[in-house]
Amino acid sequence: MWVSKHNEFIGSSSESFEEAAQQVVARANRTLRGLTGIEVVGKRLKVVADGPLEYRVQVRLLMDVAAPEGVLHW
Repeated sequence: MWVSKHNEFIGSSSESFEEAAQQVVARANRTLRGLTGIEVVGKRLKVVADGPLEYRVQVRLLMDVAAPEGVLHW
């Protein structure tokens, strides 16, 4: 039986939604093991008067935390 979990994170960028999501994944890869997928849950733009836009994404990261006996996946 596979055991998986998911966590939600928020990333931001001044460039694009894609860049914000990539930053979340890059950061997660430094500290989490077994990352198997990403789901974009929401997108927002932060607008500041006379200032730059800030792209924000809320993502759900999917991770395997256990595998059937005898299966190595890390």
